[in-house]
Amino acid sequence: MKIGVLLYSFNGVDYLGEQLQSILKQDISGKAEISISVFDDGSTDKTKDILERYQNDKKLTFVEGNGLGKTAGYWELMKNAGEADYYAFCEQDDVWFPEKLSRAVKYIETQAILDGEETELSHGPMLYVSDYTVTNAKLKPIRFTRNKACKFSDVEHNLLYSSNPGCTFVFNDAARKKFLMYDPKTNYPDNYDDLAKKIINLTGKVVIDRVPTVYRRKHKGDKFSPEYYGGLIGQIKLYWELFFGKKPNAKSETAKALAFVYADEIKGDSRKTEALQQVGEYRDDQVNRERLLQNSRFVTGDYNDKWLKMAVKKNKL
Repeated sequence: MKIGVLLYSFNGVDYLGEQLQSILKQDISGKAEISISVFDDGSTDKTKDILERYQNDKKLTFVEGNGLGKTAGYWELMKNAGEADYYAFCEQDDVWFPEKLSRAVKYIETQAILDGEETELSHGPMLYVSDYTVTNAKLKPIRFTRNKACKFSDVEHNLLYSSNPGCTFVFNDAARKKFLMYDPKTNYPDNYDDLAKKIINLTGKVVIDRVPTVYRRKHKGDKFSPEYYGGLIGQIKLYWELFFGKKPNAKSETAKALAFVYADEIKGDSRKTEALQQVGEYRDDQVNRERLLQNSRFVTGDYNDKWLKMAVKKNKL
């Protein structure tokens, strides 16, 4: 079995070494060949010194970019990755639990058997998503309240809200091929993890594991998506992103791009096509706006519903 770990780095000297060690200490390493591929996006600190040292020890390979951005960087990693049974996105400042990869593979293979696959490996696109433990910079767990919207995993809510971060994602080669149908240089470059989950939500199966497998480090240099936060903090962040964010139409533009790229993949699935149409085309006319706002499948039951109405009203969804 081969597993490809895909890591995007940029000025990550403070925590990169600790993350790499957690990958090398995975308990599945005796049963699987683990390769680490890194895309360094023009680091100006000593990140490349760390990467060169590990590369000289034949523990990873890396290529250099120049401000390509995280989404495009991960897509480059997937495009150039060698053949593997599974792949995992990896953030430079986290730490993986030793059983992260073995648990993910077991979940995917078990789901494949339940789906009636002929072998233990799934032939269809499958994405494993685990829970995570939020810590401070020194890896001490801290109190963390998730936004209620994060509990949803259906198509509609997934088009509007973030869920678990990409550092918890493990996926098979069939999923990688679906990802690569989407070109973030041509189509809307949504956040890489939101985009990946939306794609498999439309074209394959997302497997949710409620057990943490990653220490998600929260530090000054890290920006959590506002959807990760619950309560008053989450509400403030959502409204700030709505009025002052750099991508005011990220959700609708992504939906339009997904509807175009995966039109053949979802042909005949009225629920998916309707959800994409309602989110992607709500700005076209009042009828589309009303259809979106009246669709109960987008409701969360908390302040997110007020945010949705306001975003639609302001043409910023």
